[in-house]
Amino acid sequence: MKTNRNNRISRRIGALGLCAALSLALTACSEKSGEQTGGAAGVVKTQKQKAQTSIDRLVQFPEKDLRDGARQAVMEQRWYKPSGNNALEYYLALRQKLKAPDDSVETALVDILPYAVIGMDQAIANFDDREALRLESLIRMADPNAPALSRVKDDLEKMKARQAQAVAEASAAEEAKTAQEAKALADAKAREEAARRARETAAPVAAAPVSAPAPVAQTPAPSVQPPAPQTQAPATAASAPPPAATRAAVTPISTPQPPYPREALASGVTGEVVAEISINGAGDVTGVRIISASPRNVFDKTVTSTVRRWKYRGNGENTTIRRTFAFN
Repeated sequence: MKTNRNNRISRRIGALGLCAALSLALTACSEKSGEQTGGAAGVVKTQKQKAQTSIDRLVQFPEKDLRDGARQAVMEQRWYKPSGNNALEYYLALRQKLKAPDDSVETALVDILPYAVIGMDQAIANFDDREALRLESLIRMADPNAPALSRVKDDLEKMKARQAQAVAEASAAEEAKTAQEAKALADAKAREEAARRARETAAPVAAAPVSAPAPVAQTPAPSVQPPAPQTQAPATAASAPPPAATRAAVTPISTPQPPYPREALASGVTGEVVAEISINGAGDVTGVRIISASPRNVFDKTVTSTVRRWKYRGNGENTTIRRTFAFN
């Protein structure tokens, strides 16, 4: 019976620690955001809030679970860590939960406090700023007049300054990265726009040779210059390929659209790819070249692998076309 009771207690304690750890993980991102926007004062405030929030979460559990968790933590010598699942925080939560002072809780806090001070000193020596500030907040909650707080005051102030500087540097790096990505996207759109304008400009130029023979046919040929039309004929023939390219327009037989990549779809990423497609006289795709892609290396592979399987009606001539694929 005693073994079964101990097993039940262990399971309850394990569930208590797991719930506390999950609660801390759920707010990690919001706490980091608060640090980035508050400077040195924000760092200190965030560390204090983090310690108090951890205690507030534990207070929500029944008194019996907190006492069992505290005893188990003491047995396993988890005096002050991991955060949210240690003896110091369990007893601080009990003190806050109980309406009347409890001698057993106060005695336990007095016994545990030296271990927390040692942990804070070790964190300071190892330049572990976050851990040192976390323990400083817990020690101050247990005993605001603890001598150790006055002893390490200068070290803690230096740590707070380092934390503020680290937050500022991280924020600047993030802003620089965002600006770089925005510039890369703008450059890609500019290149795509330039390519589109080039295609629109090239169409009238290709059609111009069609009207060229009319002036040649209307020009009277003097008897002394009979070779003149013959010299112009090769020029007209030389300019004939553009119309031939127009006549060589390919007819699609099978051109399925590229599938949306799973990772991009799950992440909500949209974009566009411009590809140049080479087709032989039999109507088979012989090459696919990515002209532009936004963002790069996200949709390129699905476009290339799909287009290589396209099939056109053969016209006996090699042809190159461009296609734009939008993913949204």
